[in-house]
This record gives sequence, structure tokens and C-alpha cells, in this order.
Amino acid sequence: MVPMLTGWLKLNQHRAHGTSLAIIMFVAISGVAGYWRAGNVDWRLVLALSPGAIAGAYAGARAMVKVPALQLRLLFGMFLFFVAFRQLVWHVSAGAPQGGATGLLIEAGFGFAGGVLAGVLGVGGGAIFVPAIVIFGLADVPGGGDPQKMAQGVSLVVIVCTGAIGTATNLRQETIDIGIAKWVIPPAVAAAFIASLAANAIDAEALKRIYGLTALALGAQTIYTSVRGLRTGRPVELETI
Repeated sequence: MVPMLTGWLKLNQHRAHGTSLAIIMFVAISGVAGYWRAGNVDWRLVLALSPGAIAGAYAGARAMVKVPALQLRLLFGMFLFFVAFRQLVWHVSAGAPQGGATGLLIEAGFGFAGGVLAGVLGVGGGAIFVPAIVIFGLADVPGGGDPQKMAQGVSLVVIVCTGAIGTATNLRQETIDIGIAKWVIPPAVAAAFIASLAANAIDAEALKRIYGLTALALGAQTIYTSVRGLRTGRPVELETI
């Protein structure tokens, strides 16, 4: 979402991140119902992750405006490389459930980390939430259930929470372009719904490769323009993705 907002719609880096988070919040809302109906939302885990995630999203949104635009773009490029690595190389497998104090600490820590990621970079935080939930066995998955789908359902609900607090903070900081958001949100929600239908017809591994290669290409371009801008001192708004 951020590359589209900076490249096609010419928003500056900070307003692109703030606007992206607002759009992602509505996209997440549209996706929650399907996971809920399928029984793929562990509400205990949602409640455990949300306080840290909300605090992290607020802190991240406040910190975002203090990061220079070129450095912010560089951070986003590095995040895209992480997403590409996760999709193309890192194959997550379900771990043993973590209970007691250890489980609570893991939930609080990853909740906060995902919230900070959402607030600073204008992303959902699912890149943190989903693998953490699966690897550490945080979700209560019924017999025969899919830990990956449960993790995605929980992640979407928490993203709604982080998106709400991050968007409220960004509105106060005037780092959201409301006019663009109003035009982008309806087609983005519709596209997400269509993509969810198409995803069911595409092989899961092929879908991961497509997503990973796209993230890799965007990440490389984002890092290249950031480094070039840092070397030349050229304003980030003049660099395109």
C-alpha cells in the first residue's frame, strides 16, 4: 500500500504511512467476518495480544513523525525484504503450546512489537503476529483445525485494534490524507475480497512465491531510492517507486 501511495499518488513518506494504516484497518475489518464464521478466531489470544499491540501502535505512530523521510523509506524497504524472506525461504511450522507466565510474556512482547511495526511503517503487523502465533503455539486450535488460519484470523482482529489507535493518532498528527483514503478504501476492500476468493483457487505455495517475489522487487526498489537519496541529499518526495 505504501509504495502505491508514494509512487502513484505522490504522497510524502509520512502521510503515505499514516494513510496506509487507515486503509489497512478497513481491509482487516472486511476480512474478520469470514474467519470468525469459520471458527478461526481465538478471542482469548486476541484479548492477550491487543493491549500490547495498542500501546505499540500508539508509540509507533508517535515515533513515525520523528523519523526522517528517507530513513523511514529505508526501514520500509528492509521490512519488505523481511516479508520476502518469510514467504520464499522461511517455512513456519507449528510449535508446542506455551502456557503460564512464559506464554503471557511472549504474547505481550509480540503484541507490542507488532503494534510498533504497524504504527511506524503503516502496515498491519501480521508479519509479526502470524509467525509468532504459529511458532509458539499461542492459539487454542480445536482438533483438526489449521494453526495458520487461526493465526491469520487472530492477526486480522488485532490489526483492527492497532489500526484504530494508530489512525486516531495519525489524524491528530495530520499524517493521513483523508481525501485519498476515502477514495482508496472502497476499492481496496473490494480487491481484498476478490483476492481472498482467488487465493482459494491458487496453489498456496504458488501464492506465497508471487507475494514474496513482489515484496522482493518493491523492497529492492525502495532501498535503492532511499540509499540514493541519502547519498545525494535529494528530497524523498522526488524519488519514485
